[in-house]
Amino acid sequence: MTLLERLGYKPSTALIVPFVPPVAGRLAAMLQAADHENLNYALRRLHPDSVAGTLAALIDVLERTESRARWLERLWQWYRGQRDIHSMSALIVGLLHEARASHQRKTLAALPARRQEGIAEDLAEAERLLDKACQQQPGNAELLALRLQTARYLALPPSEHWARFRLLLAVDAEHFRGHLLMLENLGPDWYGSAEAMFRFARARAAQVPTHHPLHGLPIYAHFAMHRRHLTAEEAAAEQWFAQPDVAIEVLEIWESLRESLALPGRLHEDELLNLLAGALYLSGHSLQAGEALTIMDGRCLPIPWCQMAVNDREAHNPGWVVDRIRAEIAEKSSANSQ
Repeated sequence: MTLLERLGYKPSTALIVPFVPPVAGRLAAMLQAADHENLNYALRRLHPDSVAGTLAALIDVLERTESRARWLERLWQWYRGQRDIHSMSALIVGLLHEARASHQRKTLAALPARRQEGIAEDLAEAERLLDKACQQQPGNAELLALRLQTARYLALPPSEHWARFRLLLAVDAEHFRGHLLMLENLGPDWYGSAEAMFRFARARAAQVPTHHPLHGLPIYAHFAMHRRHLTAEEAAAEQWFAQPDVAIEVLEIWESLRESLALPGRLHEDELLNLLAGALYLSGHSLQAGEALTIMDGRCLPIPWCQMAVNDREAHNPGWVVDRIRAEIAEKSSANSQ
């Protein structure tokens, strides 16, 4: 938070802070106290759909409170003592944590050789544990989705990515995060191309009802290209959404999803609403962008607004980006009505 924000000078659009399950802190305390029995008991009481998010939050809490080597050793101790699905899953998430961060920052090649070897060993161990966990729970969609991550970081051949994705579809044909992971794997930032990424996004979107969130997959692909062009030059990024065929596709997706996104939804639906609002604005559909911003009701997620910031203030708090865009749309609407 900046000094001005501490003094009360904040954007009118509130930034939605990622939800951290309250239980994550308690789980971290149990792990640090080596209270493995209560740790397992607490995880068993969670709804199966919330376990993956809770374990990710647990790793985030540990990362903030002690060194990576220390909390990773705690996870190993838990796993060696219990060898159940929860301790195994937590260790897998922990092993993937540093690999994911290093790859996202594109800093892996710059790390010392010994550190690179350590990350490679973590990935190999995560892959081995995932295979074991999936044998125990072949119907666990979250574990199957994690295998798309290890396929990415281990640079496995495309055929293996597809094989793993098909296994996930057999368990959960509409697994949203799994679709996003596969889309990214097929994109130019990893082992595919823009063509492969869009072909996948449009094919999967066509196989669900038009009001289903997966119908918006192409929007994620468009913002992946927008982000990719930002690293080259800002003008190229702005021109991406200005392309007539892109503008048409954005509008068509908005019209098919508008009613369902107006209803209270889950996180990926809120994210899709934010993405569509940004895409509509960038593609010149000011009226529809205004409608999307109205549905957002004065709240925003970091994505996609953080990659649309034009100054340090906006980069620090994307709420300022939304405020600016809302003001631009209002001014344009006022001018058109005169």
